[in-house]
Amino acid sequence: MESEIFHKIGEAERLELYPYIRKIDMMSSNSYIISSSGQIGLIDPGGLDSQMDRLMEVIRRLHDERPRPVVVYLTHVHADHSFELCRSSIFKDFDQVALAVQAEGARSLERGDPKMTLSHLLGKEIPPISPEVKLLSFGDLTKPVRRRLDLGQGAALEYETSSLGIGGGVVLKSQRVDLGGGDALEIYRTPGHSPDSVCIRAGDVLFLGDLLLASNPGVAGMPGWSREDQMESIRRILWVLERGGVRLCYPGHGRPLDVETTRRTLLQLLQYTESLGQVLIDEVWAREAAGNSTIIIQELERLFTIIGGRLVLITSVLEDLEEGEAAGDAEALLDIAALDALFFRWHDKCRREEKEILDIALVHEAGRIVGKLDEIFERDGASELFEDHLLRRAERLLNDYMVTYRGFRPPQCLRTGDLNSILRGSIDGFLKKPYDEGAILEAETEEDYLRALAARISYVNLPERVAVAFEGSEELSPAIVDGERLTDLAIDLLERLAAARAGEIVVETLEVGGGVTVRITGRGPAVLDPFRHDERRYLERSIALSGGSLVGWGEGPDPMIVFRFEGELS
Repeated sequence: MESEIFHKIGEAERLELYPYIRKIDMMSSNSYIISSSGQIGLIDPGGLDSQMDRLMEVIRRLHDERPRPVVVYLTHVHADHSFELCRSSIFKDFDQVALAVQAEGARSLERGDPKMTLSHLLGKEIPPISPEVKLLSFGDLTKPVRRRLDLGQGAALEYETSSLGIGGGVVLKSQRVDLGGGDALEIYRTPGHSPDSVCIRAGDVLFLGDLLLASNPGVAGMPGWSREDQMESIRRILWVLERGGVRLCYPGHGRPLDVETTRRTLLQLLQYTESLGQVLIDEVWAREAAGNSTIIIQELERLFTIIGGRLVLITSVLEDLEEGEAAGDAEALLDIAALDALFFRWHDKCRREEKEILDIALVHEAGRIVGKLDEIFERDGASELFEDHLLRRAERLLNDYMVTYRGFRPPQCLRTGDLNSILRGSIDGFLKKPYDEGAILEAETEEDYLRALAARISYVNLPERVAVAFEGSEELSPAIVDGERLTDLAIDLLERLAAARAGEIVVETLEVGGGVTVRITGRGPAVLDPFRHDERRYLERSIALSGGSLVGWGEGPDPMIVFRFEGELS
């Protein structure tokens, strides 16, 4: 259904819908105007002036054609749905206006509550607002009731309340608002995303608010979110859809959905929500997650630039050898143009927004980019061309971000380990060539030959440029460590020092004060600093996730990184 065009609702000529559909973001929701014989309804005015200006043009035209009360309904009070209410002057030309909000949301608006409106996360400030209609209040829900609210000049808003058990101990609480001419809105109480969340039905269309987004990463755990309420609300709307009569569902963000797609989505969402633990999203989380977003996207860009560059080299050489099909197979492993576009989008957004970019907006933008990277990277074919540790690092970064995005700490496998053994293994992994020297000459088939050739072309032999020495203390005490993370981190550090022109790298371990200190130093006449300031936060985070803590850096002619692991607990 097209945006910003009137459409009939159901078979009734008197009931029409004007949808204002936006791309999905955190700044503003979709908005919907419903024109009935007795009322002009506006569902969620949104959070942008330009959006509200367009909506008001339509509302004024409708009102000029036939004067009627204007009623604003909120699916919930989050600022991306409600902020335009702050422009109270926009309704000054209407004599009969009311704001209808679920009772708990009404209290949040009356207090100008920055947490329950999310204005603190969205960089907005909502002053106290007093709704005229408090929908689905505790008093209304204690027993069936019919109310009439005087809107002046003989107009009124009439509504009645009902509660219905729908099985499994779940109760559907609703309010029917008269629109005139026999039409009505059905407003269903659906807390979860927020305590005041509602879904609204008009004829054969259902407005979902943020029900479909409420368990998403970066959303679940916001102030007022409830896992148990969300699950029950999903069951309520599934029951409404299964009864029939609904043709289209309109979410608070994104395009309209047919009933079957909505039903499948809700069933998947129910299962996913059930798997969630307790999450807390607040300013602290947003700030930390935004910082991690910047760190991880920066490192993903570095890794995928390496992978992409090596694939370009493979493709170019194979094409020169007139092996077009094999070159095409290598090229298909990663869409380089899409990769470049993703990172350009990230830098462009950060540059345009500069310091005004919101933490939560940065988190969601990084989430979209990581999701796209995950889609365009073909891992299975890449495993034959690249070192295992390189692919593991890329995979782990993608996974770590998505875990962080969901509000959790990336997984660690901390165990008692021998750091000498782990670091020796890292050196072996760094020195090991990821291909068989004789595979090209000994290949029995064309396919085996091309596979071995591509692997040889891909490899950049950093170890040939540097000598690596290990100086580990004898009888080193065990330490608490994530061995796999430390292995890949140490290889990463060796690669950085080798690429920085170190002629020698020394890896040392030393037992100090019940823990183990690791020192990795690059030496040579012209060693560059591989630990630039903008990369240090990533390395510090990687050390922490491997179970250690950063002690410091050594700059100057011999760059050094020093970190520490605690000994086994007694």
